[in-house]
Amino acid sequence: MEHKHICDLTPIEFEKYCYDFLNGYAQNEGLQNFKITHNKKIKASDGKYQIDVYAEFTAMGSRFKVLCECKKYKNRVNRDKVAILHRKLESIGAQKGILISTSDFQSGAVEYGKAHGITLIKAEDYRFEYLSHSSGQQQNDENDPFLYAETHMPPYVALDCTADTEEPLKIYPTREMIKELLIEQNHKIKEILGIDVPLDFSDIEI
Repeated sequence: MEHKHICDLTPIEFEKYCYDFLNGYAQNEGLQNFKITHNKKIKASDGKYQIDVYAEFTAMGSRFKVLCECKKYKNRVNRDKVAILHRKLESIGAQKGILISTSDFQSGAVEYGKAHGITLIKAEDYRFEYLSHSSGQQQNDENDPFLYAETHMPPYVALDCTADTEEPLKIYPTREMIKELLIEQNHKIKEILGIDVPLDFSDIEI
């Protein structure tokens, strides 16, 4: 199945991808009483706000609110864009802010996000090459059971740019999602080719 490049998504399509990503990530984390809404209107003391993706969950007996802004910026995201989200958090009384962008973040934006607990995520296309497991030649055989996991990966990945790592941390697709795809791939290999391939989940990298 062909997917659009992330830069070709409409703003609404991008917001829906962000919705799916956050929903999948929350399920993987096992958040209690998790609820998520696209295009949420919220009334605060200083006016009304439109939030691209709004979520709530329960932890330690308290209800936590999450505001997520999904933006298709052409240029690197600056500090001011993150500060705007921070002000929304304060006005609405939310506990967590997430800004998902198709572009990179300036160093000042990352520093501000870390200082105020706002997660900055870059979304980009999932890339891989179809390589034959026997010849090493490129091929586009989506029926090849050895390529099942690759061809059924989500079309986009999410990188946490505020993680305490040297490079942005890939957080989506999750390890659990990849594990499920590999298990299904193994079933198909055995069903079609009669080969039982041992699985080693310790090597999974997201």
